[in-house]
Amino acid sequence: MAQVVIDHPFLARRLQEWTLFRAITLSQSWTTDALLGSSDWLQLKAATAANTDAIELLADHGRTKRIRRLSRTNPNVKTQARSSKTPAPGMQG
Repeated sequence: MAQVVIDHPFLARRLQEWTLFRAITLSQSWTTDALLGSSDWLQLKAATAANTDAIELLADHGRTKRIRRLSRTNPNVKTQARSSKTPAPGMQG
């Protein structure tokens, strides 16, 4: 698939973001830098997902107010999002 989209920057980035979203939703390895450097589209998708680490990160550091608000009100988070600047446990920085 990567070979097909290599000459199309938007498609290549979207494929990369879908791969990151898959890793987040399946609780596989991902980095805070990758999520925070992703598009608003991916951050919005991750803010409504079930991965608590991603949601807490976006609640504090999401790119837009909408992303931060969605993360804070996500019903999948049992506790309030942390306000510290440290990565959530289990994430790679």
